[in-house]
Amino acid sequence: MMFEKTLKYAQDQDNADPLKTFRSQFHFPKKADGTDALYFAGHSLGLQPKKAKEYINEELDDWAKYAVEGHFHAKHPWLPYHE
Repeated sequence: MMFEKTLKYAQDQDNADPLKTFRSQFHFPKKADGTDALYFAGHSLGLQPKKAKEYINEELDDWAKYAVEGHFHAKHPWLPYHE
């Protein structure tokens, strides 16, 4: 398929994108009218994954439960994080 400078071409490319389902896994900032803002700041921290809070809370729970022993006994032990 040759590039075309049309909305239909862009929509067809979006629909054919095998990674398109990943979009739903991130929070998007909203414009004043409530619609998703366009987000092009890929060099920044990026969009927050919807699962980020869940993952962080798992670590906080393990920290509360194990304290320093979380290095060895947490769901995801902290000692080998660098690996």
